Amino acid sequence: MYEILFALTLIFVLASVLLLAAAQKGLPVIPFYLIAGIVAGAFIDETALLDLAQWGIAFLVFLFGVHVDLEAFRSQGRISVAVGTLQASLIGALGFGAGIAFGLDSLNAVYFGVAAALSSSLVATSYLDAVDAARPTYERLAESIHFTEDVLGILVVLALSAFVYAETPAVEQFAVAAGLVGLALGVRYLLFHRLTAKLRGDSEVMMLVGISFVIGFIALAELAALSIIVGAFAAGIAVADDYPHSLELVDTIDDLEDFFTPIFFVTVGALLTVPSLEAIGYTAALVVAVLVVNPLLVAVLLLRQGFDGRTSILAGLTLDQVSAFTLFIAIEALVAEAIVRPLFDAIVLAAAITMIVATYTGRHAGEINRWLRARGVVRALGEPLGDRTSVSDGLEDHVILVDFQHGGRQVVEACSSFDRPILVVEDDPVLFETVREECDNYVYGDVLSERVWELAGLEDAAAVISLTPERDRAETVVDLETDVPRIVRVEDTDTAGEFLERDATGVVYPDAIAAERVGDDLEALLAGEISREEFTERGRAHFESAAE
Repeated sequence: MYEILFALTLIFVLASVLLLAAAQKGLPVIPFYLIAGIVAGAFIDETALLDLAQWGIAFLVFLFGVHVDLEAFRSQGRISVAVGTLQASLIGALGFGAGIAFGLDSLNAVYFGVAAALSSSLVATSYLDAVDAARPTYERLAESIHFTEDVLGILVVLALSAFVYAETPAVEQFAVAAGLVGLALGVRYLLFHRLTAKLRGDSEVMMLVGISFVIGFIALAELAALSIIVGAFAAGIAVADDYPHSLELVDTIDDLEDFFTPIFFVTVGALLTVPSLEAIGYTAALVVAVLVVNPLLVAVLLLRQGFDGRTSILAGLTLDQVSAFTLFIAIEALVAEAIVRPLFDAIVLAAAITMIVATYTGRHAGEINRWLRARGVVRALGEPLGDRTSVSDGLEDHVILVDFQHGGRQVVEACSSFDRPILVVEDDPVLFETVREECDNYVYGDVLSERVWELAGLEDAAAVISLTPERDRAETVVDLETDVPRIVRVEDTDTAGEFLERDATGVVYPDAIAAERVGDDLEALLAGEISREEFTERGRAHFESAAE
């Protein structure tokens, strides 16, 4: 117990000091976590580090499961499962072959293949967490693919436990794990929603509920001789953030994330060692696979599924870090003395390198996409453009609408009431079928492509209205070299001022519009012009309109 307490104290003291320096310079925090870990590693016993790393990973996997939107996964599920499974299978097979070529035995080649194939749900998740309901297509896709690869990670953990670490094969572990996940889904849909509805507003009790669930499911996993990460994953599925009753739970659970994130990243830094030449070779191969091959392969697969280049590239860039499941598998293997030390050191070093790179790609994904498009990479990958286009002959004086999902239906209805022709530019193939049914003119593609604007007849348009919540897409509309009026959506007043200075004709600020609607309705209620029931119905109508 003393060693764990000493390790935790040292971790948080070092992390606090270095994070203070990072905050003053406005620098990303993950490199400083790793530096803190390197220093802490000189004073903390490796056994304690391995225990802390395993528990840190387990709780972060639980937190990711809490944020997974299973309903969104259903809508993207077929594509996500296909892309995630195919990417992991192809890279895993290539990684296994590379491991054999490196001279590793079959089991260690499996570890090498898993490390190359599985991508992260940790660093990327911090950029995928949306502050509102306006989530772009690539975020929803990336989250679903991460969820698919996490399930694959669970299967790998189970397979190793059943066939490698057990004295005799224990195939029944798969059935037990399936039962645990089934229990989690039952709790989610039959119990949790009712429980949170009764506890709404009591954040302390909600946090205790969340902690109780994760500890309870981990205890069930331990009782069933399963890995703790299986229990943590199941708990995350059970304790899901279904709006509106679990908002308090999500807020309090996010505090747990602030606690366990330093533990995880600092312990990764502490596990770093001076690599041997053999470990450097393994590391180089893993880094190339994770940083280059995985994102490109995911992008190509999404392009083949009909997504545009931008969505495919941005979704792929979220899969550029060694997975937390890989680290967990490597740690379990080291404890079981089933992995050679140079490969373990290589996996930890590759994880640290890809974590640092992922902080950059997560912040600058839009610029990376522009750079790749400017150099013809997206075109070379086979972007589908123009083959899902319907534009009436002689179309002119029309309104070009970008992003049908976030209020586009209302714009289409408004233009129709004034007999104004409208053309929709959309990049989500799932939503595109709805656009095809409801609109006569449409172009499927990325607004960053000049060809899209040619197909949309930009020079003959009366106006461009962009409702996308993504800044880089909105910037593209603002910076179009045309005299056609451009109205764009913004998420804050600073961006509104900036876009207006850059010659945007107007801005749509959803928060201001919502406040104005509520203010008008409240004024009418207080003046006796509408009844309380009508005020309630108007509020419900505004909410349903925003949800559409």
